[in-house]
Amino acid sequence: MRVMRTVLLCTTLVVSPTLVQADPVSAFVAGFTASGAAGVSATVAGTIGGLTGAAFAIGSFFGQTLLGSLLLNVGLAYLMRPEVEAPEIERAQVNVRLPDAPRYQLGGPVKIGGAGGIFAEYDGEGSFWYIVVHGDAEMLGEPQYFLDGIPIEISDGSDGFPVGSVTTDIFCFNGDKEVYTGGSDKRESTYVFPVTPTAGQVSGALPSQFTSAFPDLPEDFFLAGVCYTIVKVRDVSTEAKPVVWRWRQGPIGIGEPGVTVYANFSRVPDVRVEGVDPADPSTWVAGDGNPAILWAWWRLNQFGRARSAGDINWTKVAEAADICDLTVTDRSGDPVTLYRCGVAIPDSMTRQEGEAEILKSMDAFVAYDDEGRAYPVPGWYEAPTLTFTAERDLFTVATQSVDDGEQPMDGVVVRYISPDHDYTKQPCAPWKNPDFYDESREPNYLFVDILGCQNHNQAVRLAKAIGGREQALRKAALGATIKGILATRERAIQLEYDAVFTGVHEIATPVTQQADGMACAFAVVPLAEDRWTLGEGEEGAPPVPTPTLNIDNSLTPPQNVVLTSESVATDNGASVRIAATFDAPARGGDVFRFRYAPAGTIEYEYFSVDMDRLYGNSALVSDGATFDVQWKTVNGDRGTDWSDVEQITVTANATPPDDLSSASATGDVGEAVLAWTTANDPNQHAVQVRRGTTATFAAATLISTVITPANTEGGATDAGLSADTYYYWFTPINGSGVPGNDDGPFAATVT
Repeated sequence: MRVMRTVLLCTTLVVSPTLVQADPVSAFVAGFTASGAAGVSATVAGTIGGLTGAAFAIGSFFGQTLLGSLLLNVGLAYLMRPEVEAPEIERAQVNVRLPDAPRYQLGGPVKIGGAGGIFAEYDGEGSFWYIVVHGDAEMLGEPQYFLDGIPIEISDGSDGFPVGSVTTDIFCFNGDKEVYTGGSDKRESTYVFPVTPTAGQVSGALPSQFTSAFPDLPEDFFLAGVCYTIVKVRDVSTEAKPVVWRWRQGPIGIGEPGVTVYANFSRVPDVRVEGVDPADPSTWVAGDGNPAILWAWWRLNQFGRARSAGDINWTKVAEAADICDLTVTDRSGDPVTLYRCGVAIPDSMTRQEGEAEILKSMDAFVAYDDEGRAYPVPGWYEAPTLTFTAERDLFTVATQSVDDGEQPMDGVVVRYISPDHDYTKQPCAPWKNPDFYDESREPNYLFVDILGCQNHNQAVRLAKAIGGREQALRKAALGATIKGILATRERAIQLEYDAVFTGVHEIATPVTQQADGMACAFAVVPLAEDRWTLGEGEEGAPPVPTPTLNIDNSLTPPQNVVLTSESVATDNGASVRIAATFDAPARGGDVFRFRYAPAGTIEYEYFSVDMDRLYGNSALVSDGATFDVQWKTVNGDRGTDWSDVEQITVTANATPPDDLSSASATGDVGEAVLAWTTANDPNQHAVQVRRGTTATFAAATLISTVITPANTEGGATDAGLSADTYYYWFTPINGSGVPGNDDGPFAATVT
């Protein structure tokens, strides 16, 4: 009887244009305002609560009903949400000198600046020392340092320079007191010393160069728990000072360089590694930015969620981490890890917002097992195990199918941190909603910041995941029986409602329970198997690198560049891309850039270049197409001119097929009957037929290309001919259009 009363009251709520006052329904509706984020992705969960309260005011479009409000939340969550700023990782890359400078929790691979002013002194020899504190973390692996945004090389002492010396040319000078550009007289001016706590020591060991320069340091000069960098700028002659003290981003402001570092930060509780005890941080290991493991790290971090190890389902965390470690193929045909994340979370951000940043990078939500232990559910398609049918499990349903023109957004653009743009925030290529995007009009995209993401392919996949959920063509709000409780830890369900709303659907809002647990409600949208993967052509081109306008002819252009076609095996078969090899650069800081465009156009895209491998490659391109390729050298804000254009016609298969086994041409009335047999060669794909009125091949015309596999008898009829003698040639070609030897001429007399 109690369940029946609930069903009747909820049904009244659906059909009534005014709010129902019955207590059970009031409790049911109020549950939406207080609901948590279980069963919804982090991107939706962060906004759904605030919208629910407003649903009564804006729900008139749906008759002010509860289920109508759910539908509205699915479609307008991103548009109506309060503006909550994402953590600006870019801001964390500068050096500041403030009494209340932000303090950062660092996890995974991050580029970080830091706070100066904690120490800035001249030593007895006139050299200037200062410290930049990066954050509460251990710095792991080999960090890459930047001074004033310029990547630098630091000597380990094996090259004849003192340990810690910055040997990058632009930070060195010569005997003429000028910036070093080559030769034997190279003099260092700046020194960098990383200091970091370790698993066994809460404060990092000070370098001997620093303690020797300041022997009277206080005994408690520890800077416990933080990683930081000590920088020394040596005292130089008056003539050399304009060369050494010319930088603009330092924290003190006297011409010293600003300091940023890209490194892997913080040990993490990766329980997949033997010997790791999540309850014992001394057993934790260096991570690689796996967001599921970073989520667990933040849950346990005393400055994060500060939970105990027993509050987490570690088996589920390991499963989520394995999903994040899966690989997909990017637009260049290269493997890309499914999800990676790096975060710099300031102390001004709430702990829940910090957790949401990690969850967004893998399109995840937090679920709880039967014992109340939490675990993340990353974005990845798995066939649902929970089914809701109209006959047994649903007592009311509100559905909506959006007609073209009513949808406010045409796709999604995710702003991410791009390593190719000096780790600045960049928009990914837009994911275009196939249900609403119209290329004939200006698109209206939803922009979302996910600054833990540092890969373009991942950013586009996240955009697709958000768009598939927030901009769905069809939506349904379900009023379910007590069975709805089972959906709180599920991402998807099998829905069997009617001919339209049947199949796999994603849970797009929190699963809300009536106060007594006898009924539940949530909204769903259709879920395709490719929600978290990209099809051919979906990724789009990444942002174009910032052009370097200051031409410096002293830089050496790339030498001995060799362009080739490179065949790549993909899920759709053999594809092809342009590859380039080249000699090592003249200077260690030089970087090569390659651009390419269809022949005769200026629609340039850029290679991915690996300077360590002396190799670069384009994205996957059309087999058999011809491209213009150019290259140049850049170093900091300087660059050479683009090289002259070199053209290349790319082929996935450069091996021509074997000669035809046989061929013939026979004249008839008004036509010629052609026949051939191909060789038993796997490179054989088709046969080109040429016709001429003389026995000269160069004067013949290509009249047809007939698909003819290996070891196959093929043929064609050349009809509509006037009486004459014609000459035919047959040329086998492979799947990339590479021809074999021409067979002919074969004379055919047509009557």
